[in-house]
Amino acid sequence: MKNLLTNWIDRFLHFFYPLFRRWIPYEVYAYLAVGAINTALNILLFAVVYEFVLPKEGWSIYDFNIASYTIALLIAFFATIPTGFWLSKNFAFKNSESGAKKNGLQLFKYVLVVGQGLGSDYLILKGLILFLSMEPTIAKIFSTIIVLTVNFLLQKYFTFRSKE
Repeated sequence: MKNLLTNWIDRFLHFFYPLFRRWIPYEVYAYLAVGAINTALNILLFAVVYEFVLPKEGWSIYDFNIASYTIALLIAFFATIPTGFWLSKNFAFKNSESGAKKNGLQLFKYVLVVGQGLGSDYLILKGLILFLSMEPTIAKIFSTIIVLTVNFLLQKYFTFRSKE
Protein backbone atom coordinates (compact mmCIF):
# COMPACT_ATOMS: atom_id res chain seq x y z
CA MET A 1 0.00 0.00 0.00
CA LYS A 2 2.81 2.41 0.96
CA ASN A 3 4.63 1.88 -2.34
CA LEU A 4 1.40 2.30 -4.31
CA LEU A 5 0.66 5.60 -2.59
CA THR A 6 4.28 6.76 -2.88
CA ASN A 7 4.40 5.91 -6.58
CA TRP A 8 1.08 7.62 -7.24
CA ILE A 9 2.13 10.83 -5.47
CA ASP A 10 5.53 10.79 -7.22
CA ARG A 11 3.92 10.36 -10.66
CA PHE A 12 1.38 13.08 -9.87
CA LEU A 13 4.15 15.52 -8.89
CA HIS A 14 6.24 14.76 -11.97
CA PHE A 15 3.20 15.04 -14.27
CA PHE A 16 2.52 18.64 -13.23
CA TYR A 17 6.10 19.81 -12.71
CA PRO A 18 6.65 20.86 -16.37
CA LEU A 19 4.13 23.65 -15.79
CA PHE A 20 6.39 25.11 -13.07
CA ARG A 21 9.87 24.06 -14.23
CA ARG A 22 10.61 27.45 -15.73
CA TRP A 23 10.11 29.30 -12.43
CA ILE A 24 11.12 27.02 -9.58
CA PRO A 25 13.41 24.05 -8.93
CA TYR A 26 11.78 20.67 -8.37
CA GLU A 27 12.56 20.62 -4.63
CA VAL A 28 10.68 23.89 -4.06
CA TYR A 29 7.82 22.74 -6.29
CA ALA A 30 7.56 19.39 -4.46
CA TYR A 31 7.68 21.11 -1.05
CA LEU A 32 4.92 23.49 -2.08
CA ALA A 33 2.83 20.71 -3.61
CA VAL A 34 3.03 18.24 -0.72
CA GLY A 35 2.94 21.12 1.72
CA ALA A 36 -0.26 22.30 0.07
CA ILE A 37 -1.79 18.87 0.59
CA ASN A 38 -0.81 18.82 4.25
CA THR A 39 -1.79 22.46 4.73
CA ALA A 40 -5.18 21.87 3.12
CA LEU A 41 -5.68 18.96 5.50
CA ASN A 42 -4.61 21.18 8.42
CA ILE A 43 -6.98 24.01 7.44
CA LEU A 44 -9.82 21.56 6.78
CA LEU A 45 -9.35 19.96 10.19
CA PHE A 46 -9.12 23.40 11.83
CA ALA A 47 -12.32 24.60 10.12
CA VAL A 48 -14.31 21.44 10.84
CA VAL A 49 -13.27 21.32 14.48
CA TYR A 50 -13.76 25.07 14.98
CA GLU A 51 -17.01 25.43 13.04
CA PHE A 52 -18.79 22.15 13.86
CA VAL A 53 -17.25 20.42 16.87
CA LEU A 54 -16.24 22.98 19.49
CA PRO A 55 -18.51 25.47 21.23
CA LYS A 56 -17.93 28.99 19.92
CA GLU A 57 -17.48 30.39 23.42
CA GLY A 58 -14.54 28.07 24.02
CA TRP A 59 -13.85 25.90 27.03
CA SER A 60 -13.59 27.15 30.56
CA ILE A 61 -11.30 25.23 32.86
CA TYR A 62 -11.68 26.68 36.35
CA ASP A 63 -11.42 30.44 35.71
CA PHE A 64 -9.34 30.10 32.57
CA ASN A 65 -11.07 30.29 29.19
CA ILE A 66 -9.47 28.61 26.17
CA ALA A 67 -10.69 29.97 22.84
CA SER A 68 -12.16 27.44 20.42
CA TYR A 69 -9.77 28.53 17.70
CA THR A 70 -6.82 27.74 19.99
CA ILE A 71 -8.09 24.23 20.61
CA ALA A 72 -8.82 23.72 16.90
CA LEU A 73 -5.31 24.96 16.05
CA LEU A 74 -3.72 22.40 18.39
CA ILE A 75 -5.85 19.50 17.15
CA ALA A 76 -5.08 20.30 13.51
CA PHE A 77 -1.39 20.72 14.32
CA PHE A 78 -0.92 17.37 16.05
CA ALA A 79 -2.99 15.53 13.47
CA THR A 80 -0.83 16.73 10.57
CA ILE A 81 2.68 16.24 12.01
CA PRO A 82 3.01 12.63 10.78
CA THR A 83 1.67 13.33 7.29
CA GLY A 84 3.82 16.44 6.92
CA PHE A 85 7.01 14.65 7.91
CA TRP A 86 6.32 11.69 5.63
CA LEU A 87 5.46 13.89 2.64
CA SER A 88 8.47 16.18 3.15
CA LYS A 89 10.93 13.33 3.65
CA ASN A 90 9.70 11.25 0.71
CA PHE A 91 8.92 13.88 -1.90
CA ALA A 92 10.35 17.34 -1.18
CA PHE A 93 13.69 16.45 0.36
CA LYS A 94 14.44 13.07 -1.21
CA ASN A 95 18.18 13.78 -1.26
CA SER A 96 18.42 14.09 2.51
CA GLU A 97 20.31 11.40 4.36
CA SER A 98 18.50 8.25 5.46
CA GLY A 99 18.87 5.51 8.00
CA ALA A 100 17.05 4.82 11.25
CA LYS A 101 19.27 7.09 13.36
CA LYS A 102 19.23 9.90 10.78
CA ASN A 103 15.45 9.61 10.31
CA GLY A 104 14.95 9.88 14.06
CA LEU A 105 17.09 13.02 14.21
CA GLN A 106 15.23 14.48 11.22
CA LEU A 107 11.89 13.74 12.88
CA PHE A 108 13.10 15.49 16.05
CA LYS A 109 14.25 18.52 14.03
CA TYR A 110 11.00 18.44 12.04
CA VAL A 111 8.98 18.57 15.27
CA LEU A 112 11.13 21.50 16.48
CA VAL A 113 10.52 23.42 13.26
CA VAL A 114 6.80 22.74 13.17
CA GLY A 115 6.64 23.54 16.90
CA GLN A 116 8.17 26.92 16.11
CA GLY A 117 5.64 27.17 13.30
CA LEU A 118 2.82 26.40 15.70
CA GLY A 119 3.98 29.14 18.08
CA SER A 120 4.28 31.60 15.22
CA ASP A 121 0.96 30.47 13.77
CA TYR A 122 -0.74 30.97 17.13
CA LEU A 123 0.70 34.43 17.68
CA ILE A 124 -0.12 35.58 14.15
CA LEU A 125 -3.60 34.02 14.32
CA LYS A 126 -4.31 35.61 17.70
CA GLY A 127 -2.99 38.99 16.51
CA LEU A 128 -5.10 38.96 13.34
CA ILE A 129 -8.21 38.04 15.32
CA LEU A 130 -7.71 40.40 18.26
CA PHE A 131 -6.13 43.42 16.58
CA LEU A 132 -7.65 43.28 13.10
CA SER A 133 -10.97 41.64 14.08
CA MET A 134 -10.45 39.06 11.36
CA GLU A 135 -12.70 35.99 11.16
CA PRO A 136 -10.70 33.02 12.58
CA THR A 137 -10.74 30.77 9.49
CA ILE A 138 -9.59 33.64 7.23
CA ALA A 139 -6.93 34.60 9.79
CA LYS A 140 -5.75 30.97 9.78
CA ILE A 141 -5.20 31.10 6.02
CA PHE A 142 -3.11 34.28 6.26
CA SER A 143 -1.04 33.02 9.18
CA THR A 144 -0.42 29.75 7.34
CA ILE A 145 1.07 31.52 4.32
CA ILE A 146 3.56 33.37 6.51
CA VAL A 147 4.51 30.31 8.56
CA LEU A 148 4.94 28.07 5.49
CA THR A 149 7.50 30.41 3.99
CA VAL A 150 9.63 30.40 7.12
CA ASN A 151 9.20 26.66 7.60
CA PHE A 152 10.42 25.83 4.08
CA LEU A 153 13.71 27.59 4.75
CA LEU A 154 14.12 25.90 8.12
CA GLN A 155 13.23 22.45 6.76
CA LYS A 156 15.60 22.82 3.82
CA TYR A 157 18.61 24.16 5.69
CA PHE A 158 18.09 22.61 9.14
CA THR A 159 15.92 19.49 9.16
CA PHE A 160 16.61 17.86 5.79
CA ARG A 161 19.97 19.41 5.00
CA SER A 162 21.89 17.17 2.61
CA LYS A 163 25.65 16.86 2.30
CA GLU A 164 25.54 17.84 -1.39
